[in-house]
Amino acid sequence: MSTEAESVRICIVGAGPRGTVALERICANAPEIAGDKRVEVHVVDPYPAGGGRVWQLGQSRRLLMNTVAGDVTVFTDDTVTCEGPLTFGPTQYQWARMVAAGEVTDVTDQAKAEAAVMEPWSYASRAFQGEYLGWAFAHIMHNAPSGVRIQVHRTRATSLTESADGMQQVSLEGQDLPLAVDAVILAQGHYDVEPTDRQRDLAGFASRHGLHYVPPSSPGEADLAPIGAGQPVALRGLGLNFYDYMILLTEGRGGRFVPGSDGRLTYLPSGNEPVIHAGSGRGVPYRARAEIRQEIVPRYRATFLSADEIARLRGPAGTGRTDFMRDLFPLVAKEVAWNYYKVLLQADDPTGHARLLAEYPRHAWGSPEMEALLSNLVPDPELRWNWEALDRPADRREFTDSADYRAWILGILDEDLRHSDLGPAVSAIKAAAAVMRDLRDEVRQVISHRGLSGASYRDHIDHWFSSLNNYAASGPPATRVRELRALVEAGVVQVLGPRMRMTADEESGAFLVGSPQVPGAPRRVTALVEAHLPTTDVRRTTDPLLASLRTAGGCRAHFIPDAAGAGYETGGLDVTDVTFQVIDGRGVPHPARFSYGPPVESVQWVTAIGARPHVNSRTLLQGDSIARSCLKQGMSRLAGTAGSAGRDAELTAPVR
Repeated sequence: MSTEAESVRICIVGAGPRGTVALERICANAPEIAGDKRVEVHVVDPYPAGGGRVWQLGQSRRLLMNTVAGDVTVFTDDTVTCEGPLTFGPTQYQWARMVAAGEVTDVTDQAKAEAAVMEPWSYASRAFQGEYLGWAFAHIMHNAPSGVRIQVHRTRATSLTESADGMQQVSLEGQDLPLAVDAVILAQGHYDVEPTDRQRDLAGFASRHGLHYVPPSSPGEADLAPIGAGQPVALRGLGLNFYDYMILLTEGRGGRFVPGSDGRLTYLPSGNEPVIHAGSGRGVPYRARAEIRQEIVPRYRATFLSADEIARLRGPAGTGRTDFMRDLFPLVAKEVAWNYYKVLLQADDPTGHARLLAEYPRHAWGSPEMEALLSNLVPDPELRWNWEALDRPADRREFTDSADYRAWILGILDEDLRHSDLGPAVSAIKAAAAVMRDLRDEVRQVISHRGLSGASYRDHIDHWFSSLNNYAASGPPATRVRELRALVEAGVVQVLGPRMRMTADEESGAFLVGSPQVPGAPRRVTALVEAHLPTTDVRRTTDPLLASLRTAGGCRAHFIPDAAGAGYETGGLDVTDVTFQVIDGRGVPHPARFSYGPPVESVQWVTAIGARPHVNSRTLLQGDSIARSCLKQGMSRLAGTAGSAGRDAELTAPVR
């Protein structure tokens, strides 16, 4: 074993899924890159290693993932085209089988009960995912090469500086001496941010009037205890967080869902529930994930948004000239509708299906020729693919009162559940949703790292397409939608309508909520829950390391230029393309600092998604690239050339 002075030293800040992937990739690559040199890895996180903060074991088992067990991993497989060696390991489902078979015993009784009934298409609890990740982390440590030493620090990293010799100094809470390392991986995941001025105002209003206000946060960490039985509470947001709050305030308060002979659920209240008034801009809850009963679901391979098209669209990246709606969306729309119409016509109109296959690829999306073809194949306009109807389904009709809207919502939920049960092989709607989900990688390749103009990214991605994609393609398990339907029927959940309005009314001393499209007086509520996560924003971060790094000019918020205009500064932590080096305030990439995952959202689109097996996961590719760069950085120091590793020639100049 080498002496400490001859060791490559790496620090991973954050022990959640991406920290775990980074650790595994360091272990996998160390023998090749470090040879007989010792590699020391310091993993820093106040939360348990593996699960980190989000996947803690102590949270309610009622909180579910929205990804099926067969689609969750932290290990590489033979589809991953990374530079480093592959290391195989179980998916979450495969690990559950190991637990059920008694091969893994150091788990909770609750995990054993979940594992016993788990299928590849099951949705595990978040606590179960925490146990899987904790096992994976321990497994990686136990199987680390003999030259790799791993130390976990259950504390918080408070600052990151650089010494005169180029070593990175990571200060830890409660420890006098910092860690001196060659390279640092910032894998904090979702970090806390300062409240906005509006959120401060709402908290102050609630305090003055004896109300309860829950700012954007993880539902598992939110303080819901002050919300009493029968109390009117507003949930603002109808996405994944809404479903979490919904279940915590109902079944989590002792209520029960009872299945009927028709497959529907009936809710039996405990009497401890509040009355939930729920709304959002769209006014319609996220759609259910389709039921696909197979262990490995191949990723859709794009037909029209090809590698050549992606390269063409990436050509002007950084110039601020590319517009999403003009340049990219027509290809996305053509791809999605292509799969919608194939499923729609395949069973009932074989002749039309054959004509679609022959003629559709030749026409541009939105062209007169395409419109004529689709009108001829699908005469009923209600059956034709319609982006506006998908995005704003409530905008196409008027409602007489809240009872009318309630009846409409119940119909929407029934129809969504019917399509979810059919699955993408039969339901054209769910086929389109599945393609939207899988196309995220192609879209990501085009729009990330300044692929669009700043104005287009702001207006078309942040203010529209991201939300639409999540609503249609990344919704909750179907069981959650069934439960919501039962709660609406029971009157425990009352959906307000589209374009939800909320007023902090000083005169009445309450929050007033309603919808301009649903006639009736606003509802008076005495608790308001922001049912969404806080926006990741390095400019408002309360993470001590990131905040101090930004203050010192060691990092910056990502800026997307416009060809003509002011551009758009996002809240993403700016990093380089490919290498994911942190860019400092001068625009210079740092050779020894890296970040990936939620902190770099908006630099790389939809990067919060975890690693998925069998699809050449971007998370695994990035983790491998970063791990290799860190090892090379350490080896260059030992060889006396520190500072050159990872800093490619084109990265020595500032990134504009």
